[in-house]
Amino acid sequence: MDYRLDIDTLKELIKNQHKTGEINSVLPFAANEAKILLKGEFKTVLGEFTRQVSKQALENENDPLLIKEPTASYGGDEGSIIKKMTSNVKFQSEDDRHDLERLLQTLLFTNEKDIKAIKAIHPHIFMYYPLSEKKKGNLEKKVGTFLKDVLVGDNASEVSAVFNKDESEDILVSLILDHLNFLKEANQKKYYQALLPSVKNLFMKDFLLISKHKDFFIDHLQTLLNHYYFVYVSQLAFKFNLFNNADYSVVNPLYYTLEWESLNKRRKAFSDPLSFKGLRDRAEHVFPHMYTQAYYSHIMVNKDKKFMTYSELDELLNSCSEEERKKFIHDANIWIKYYADTKEIPLTHIAETHSEAFTMLYQLLKKGMSSEVCKNYGRLIEDAASGEFLKFRGSLGYTLNINQDFLLMITALAVGEERILLKQLFEEFNKRGITLDLNSQKEVVELLDNLNFIEKKSDSGDAQYVKPIL
Repeated sequence: MDYRLDIDTLKELIKNQHKTGEINSVLPFAANEAKILLKGEFKTVLGEFTRQVSKQALENENDPLLIKEPTASYGGDEGSIIKKMTSNVKFQSEDDRHDLERLLQTLLFTNEKDIKAIKAIHPHIFMYYPLSEKKKGNLEKKVGTFLKDVLVGDNASEVSAVFNKDESEDILVSLILDHLNFLKEANQKKYYQALLPSVKNLFMKDFLLISKHKDFFIDHLQTLLNHYYFVYVSQLAFKFNLFNNADYSVVNPLYYTLEWESLNKRRKAFSDPLSFKGLRDRAEHVFPHMYTQAYYSHIMVNKDKKFMTYSELDELLNSCSEEERKKFIHDANIWIKYYADTKEIPLTHIAETHSEAFTMLYQLLKKGMSSEVCKNYGRLIEDAASGEFLKFRGSLGYTLNINQDFLLMITALAVGEERILLKQLFEEFNKRGITLDLNSQKEVVELLDNLNFIEKKSDSGDAQYVKPIL
């Protein structure tokens, strides 16, 4: 096997600006759109995600339900989709027709003049959530595609089945679903490489669990998807910063606080490295880390052009012969010197090991890249927490936040369909990227006890269980 670097290709990738070439993408952001933020508006991403896993696209992205489409066959005014639904229904009077139309409008829209104000009365309705306009819509589309690739992958058919039309017991819902035919088939390619199998597996487990409970699923799918989006991108930020010491098979949970808690600066949600502050400190380094790994992924043995993490490169180079490893280090030094000369950055020494080559190139890229671009790219990582997962605590700054609804959702996922021991609850939280200090754990127990979700095995309270919420 050939452990040399493709130096000629690498030289081409930095001619005008930094590019990663044909190496697989692992994040849905681009440097030139780093100032575009979602700011907690995730409904549009959910819509794109459901279409992506179902290999569908909107026929009309500007008006997905054609509520503005004038159609002579059923009235020719706004609200045409509603008129179409009632066009084949027999009525005793026009008043009855108008009553049904008003009922259908109330059922399907919070505001029939707003194409984004669609109510999810059935999982299939998610597929009609439209994207925003222009650049923000482009980012939403990429994030939806990203989540399909890294959280679902080969399980797309299993996930898409949840969004199919089915026989509804509600005659009005059935009437609406029968007339929603504004999607077209689309060939959805894979664009992003998954790096965190444990996050993907846990998402699939949680998704399939809540899909059995229709009302809960409709109410919480957006929050679930948003949560896993944040977990995924924040985990990459922390793991990239660990170089080849990162373990991509496990989740390193971050400290959250409960929305109603009183806090001080000594709490771990403010002071611990695994806090939002810790994430913010690391987020601006994601951009140079990503490019460092992408450049070293141009090792000749990597025929599939996969993105190789520091850990994968380390394992590969430790498994080869000393002679082959020296060839890599030799080429790495050639590449490091070429980059340093191109960017007019002085070099003081050469790399003696492959690990040192990783660090040296990363440090050079930090100096050779625009600091503003790196910071803006980092803000896109932070932005994944915007909305209900982030709370401003005055002079203390921001903390990762859990409100009551999110707590009950994550508890429902952690417990599943069988009661579990209380200590297991917090272990399951950790698996899902959430850790709580002792003060927050006490608050959780108190709330769940007040809501009658805590079961004590004996009066002494030695063994406490958490009952299923679903």
